Amino acid sequence: MSDKPARRPRRYLRSRITRKLILDTALDVFLTEGYSKTTIAKISQQAKVGYGTVYSHFKGKDDILNKVVDNVLDEFYNLLEVPFAPASLEEARAAYLELVLTSFRLSEEHRSIMKVYQEALGQSKSIAAHWTSIKDQFIKSAARSFEYSYEKGFSKSFDHRIVAKAYILLVDRFIWEVVNEKEHDLELVAATIVDMLFHGYFELKPKGRKR
Repeated sequence: MSDKPARRPRRYLRSRITRKLILDTALDVFLTEGYSKTTIAKISQQAKVGYGTVYSHFKGKDDILNKVVDNVLDEFYNLLEVPFAPASLEEARAAYLELVLTSFRLSEEHRSIMKVYQEALGQSKSIAAHWTSIKDQFIKSAARSFEYSYEKGFSKSFDHRIVAKAYILLVDRFIWEVVNEKEHDLELVAATIVDMLFHGYFELKPKGRKR
């Protein structure tokens, strides 16, 4: 039996290339035209692909924009996949600080497309639903980390779901403050949010949790 990896069919590779071309082109069109004025026709014309080809890869303009923003957040998604298993309160704080600061830095780095997304949030139910699903994913991840912290004796007894929701909604609010250039000291904002969380939720003197 050959140890060589199976080759992807050429049709599959062409499809991937076309899909990336559409996304890259759509990003340029969104940044130039904004959400309202962007159309599938403009994207297909600029990408030099057929109108139907765009729809063979995406459901429509909103689906394309959601995928563009998902690509922007890819670094943050990767952080969420790292298991949360701090051995101390200090390690837990460092992990939370990295997550919050990364979300702010990504928002700042990709401010232009995030402003387009903000415009879309006020006009499209499907865009708003997608952003809500992203926040729900982060809330579930945060709730698991809070439960872990409680089991390790780092934290007080709270409803993990409610604490996670409050935490993520606060971060979400400041993401848009960063996008709209109302907050510039990202390190200070991130540290303040994390310290509010830790002083309000975590024990100042951790103790072992009886099982």
